[in-house]
Amino acid sequence: MAESKGANKILLTSLFFVSAVIFLVIFSWSTSPLYTFFGYDSSIFKAMGKFMADGLTPYKDFFDHKGPIIILVEWIGFGITKSDYTMLLLQAIFLTVALYGVYKIASIFMNTKKSVVLTLVSLLVLSLVMSGQGGNTVEEWILPFIVWSSYFAVKLFAYKEKEHNYKYSILYGITFAVAAFSRLTNAIPVLIFAGVIFIYLIKQKSWKNIFNNLFAFVVGALIITIPILIWFAVNGAMDDMIYATFIFNFKYMMAKSLIADGLRILKHTARYLLPLIFAVVLQIVMIAKKKDVWLNAALLIQSIVAIAMYVTGALFPHYLYIWAPTVVITLILVVKDYGVMKWFARGYVALLVVVFIGTNHIAFRNYHSYLKDMAVDYEKNCKDIYSHMPDKKAKILCVDSNPYFYVVTDTIPNYKYFHTQDLHSYYDSKTKAEWTSLIKSNKARYIVVSRMGEFPMYPYLRKHYHALYENGRFALIEKN
Repeated sequence: MAESKGANKILLTSLFFVSAVIFLVIFSWSTSPLYTFFGYDSSIFKAMGKFMADGLTPYKDFFDHKGPIIILVEWIGFGITKSDYTMLLLQAIFLTVALYGVYKIASIFMNTKKSVVLTLVSLLVLSLVMSGQGGNTVEEWILPFIVWSSYFAVKLFAYKEKEHNYKYSILYGITFAVAAFSRLTNAIPVLIFAGVIFIYLIKQKSWKNIFNNLFAFVVGALIITIPILIWFAVNGAMDDMIYATFIFNFKYMMAKSLIADGLRILKHTARYLLPLIFAVVLQIVMIAKKKDVWLNAALLIQSIVAIAMYVTGALFPHYLYIWAPTVVITLILVVKDYGVMKWFARGYVALLVVVFIGTNHIAFRNYHSYLKDMAVDYEKNCKDIYSHMPDKKAKILCVDSNPYFYVVTDTIPNYKYFHTQDLHSYYDSKTKAEWTSLIKSNKARYIVVSRMGEFPMYPYLRKHYHALYENGRFALIEKN
């Protein structure tokens, strides 16, 4: 019997791994061998992984407002080998772990066959936001932690247990810390589950269990936090890391928290938000029918918070990746109660199929009509500029150009602000002052610029640098 169970686990894991690889090859454009596309955030992350492998210290030698967890992942996945193949393999491992977690959630309520089918259907949901950004996003790496934390929460509500196993709260704490050291808002789905569990345990008057879970949560958070703090303290970059990860990110979040224009909200609602909006309807219906009330209440809070955060902040599709488990768990519950939710179940599946086809049709059409040619042209021009650089061993700075330049040419930057410098300066006066001081130090011998004349530092660069070479996209300038 034990051998049979072990064989089934291996078979399921293999199925999910193969499915993950196929999914990523199709939808993760920035790491897939099928496409020529450097990615958006993905290009920044790969550059940071490369810099760390080259011996630079995060935040002290190069800056981005993503947390150190992401840099660590990129160092392992891309930096060490400088290959998209190892990046894709790491993505597949993470996605396989997430898929197995979805299977475990589904198997609480239904048989193996249905659980497997619904697990594979979850890839349909993930594609809605993956294809809009090309893969290798922060949210993608957090997904396994969110899914498995959700599994333990779902178990509590599904089995109506009087106490919550405090060992599970260790994972909640780990998930919170992983999110905090990447992008703190990614912890919100798990924090909502934790908050509802807290209220549930209060209702059960499980006071000792509440204390044990709170303590375990803190322990889990410290498991991640302490090694990170020690590493940055030893490497003399503690203050830099804290400022970039938390203080700068808070300023960035406050600046971004504005109501987006109505047309963009409607467009994104049609492409990305419909599954969550309809999930709200389903959750309310199931609560009204007294089906898994506590669990559906938690999912309803998640759905409302997700929609509110999205329409009142930056409308980036990948922000919705962390809410995919909310959609999938809702679908699982609807299928589980198919007898009373028949038409809702059919409607939700039909909606997901329509949104899947529509969203991915638009995404792939955009890729073939624009992104492919742009990426080929970009890479060609990067290599062309580098070929005209007199000293190939020198560091180089890119101003107003995608950080993929460093990846393509295998170079490292002169200054810590290696990309979108004026954008970062816009959100933070301290960053602006430091960036201005660095550029005026004239320590950078070579600088690559694009669209000369549109950004604040360009008038200064014109006075202190002269053009060495220009092509269709960039200009290589050298210090006078």
